[in-house]
Amino acid sequence: MTETHDEEHPDIYDDYRLLSIKVDTLAKLKMSESINAESREVTYSTYLSPSNLESRLKKTDIILAPDGSVVYPQSLYLVSKLRGEGGVKDTDSIAKGLLAFTRYLDSTHYPQVDEDGNEIPPEYLTYKTLSKYEEEGAPWRFAKHLLANCRAKRNATGDEAYSLNSARSYMGAVIGFYKWMQKNGYLKNDDEHVVTHFSKVESYEGINQHDMLAHTHSGAKRVYEISNIMKEFPKNDRTPTYKKLKPMSFDHKELFYQHIDALPKAVSLILRLCDASGLRIDEATHFPANDIGHKDFSELDVVPVRITHTKGSKPRTVEVPIALYEELEQYKESKQRQQNLIRHKELIESKQERDSTGYLFASNKGRPYTENTLEVHFGVLRKHIREIEPDWYYRIHDLRSTFATHWLWSEYQKRQVAYDFLMDELAELMGHASTSTTEKYIKFMNKLDDQLRVAMIKNNKISGGW
Repeated sequence: MTETHDEEHPDIYDDYRLLSIKVDTLAKLKMSESINAESREVTYSTYLSPSNLESRLKKTDIILAPDGSVVYPQSLYLVSKLRGEGGVKDTDSIAKGLLAFTRYLDSTHYPQVDEDGNEIPPEYLTYKTLSKYEEEGAPWRFAKHLLANCRAKRNATGDEAYSLNSARSYMGAVIGFYKWMQKNGYLKNDDEHVVTHFSKVESYEGINQHDMLAHTHSGAKRVYEISNIMKEFPKNDRTPTYKKLKPMSFDHKELFYQHIDALPKAVSLILRLCDASGLRIDEATHFPANDIGHKDFSELDVVPVRITHTKGSKPRTVEVPIALYEELEQYKESKQRQQNLIRHKELIESKQERDSTGYLFASNKGRPYTENTLEVHFGVLRKHIREIEPDWYYRIHDLRSTFATHWLWSEYQKRQVAYDFLMDELAELMGHASTSTTEKYIKFMNKLDDQLRVAMIKNNKISGGW
């Protein structure tokens, strides 16, 4: 059984993407024979015999190419991770790592432009690109790509803005993928096909590291392998959290709203909710429908809406601008949504879906939109805007920080109070359990003000204003 993530307009994408499927981990490949009555010739055919055990159906992602074909052997590896002693319960992080790796390999099949505007010819890397020098192989090259785009590196030159944890996780997934390929004979494993060299590292747990006799204590030593590739990654991300924020500038936010309507209506509304109300993606896709349209709020600037599907399951009230709220009212009664609700009802009746909550947004599969679907749509939007403004590079989670910082700026202008004074109120709007989480937005704005103040002084000095 397969569940697609790309519920609407699947033919407009020109990038690799993930597709959720369910795999019967106990299904067996069987063979049957048939005998021709006249020639007595025996022919054999194979078929997959399902286990018919619901408990053995496990969910994973596979990777699809832009033309809709399945990407091998990456997808095969993801399915294999559900089985055997090394089986995992969740392949999500592995899938994201292999997706990033696959996209990186594909990017090398096109000309690149360096910082000076010089064109770099394609390299045509594939997962088979290995040599006797590990630095020349595709895995090592991907590690350099991750490091160049890692926020933890002060000299990072890329614009992907991976967190250090994500970069390490993605690289670990790729190394595991290569170990699996070599173990199963998909790739040669010899001195001419080196993925990376490994070295053994000893650690002593629960013992004073300054004890010179620590190695003599029984049961304290643990030996593990670490690859040369993983040694390239910093151990700790020392970047302050406020420096990791990347909210849209006013001009870039204007571009966002100029082009957002090119996306399907439901997707556009979900993304705008994240920006206008500070919702997390999962909160926006599970936005409640019950209270929409029951009262007349036309005299208000913002409409309070209570949401219950939140991080930590703690209900809170969010503020929706009146213009957006009125669009939500119209969408609630739209023909497309009514059709999708019929599909949702069918899933409930057939017990394929248990959540009968009345959410505002339902895909044409009858289920809430997935984060991956929205990521793909946002990628389409980003690519379109970058054709106009190359510096417009944001990820979907930047919408939340855009809301927080723009809200702080707006309230500061209205009330003429320090950002710190607004912290508790913002924490409530954002659904933070503690204001310590909200503090990063305050620090960001204070730092931004400092930078603007310094720039203004420099401008005054240049223009002779003092």
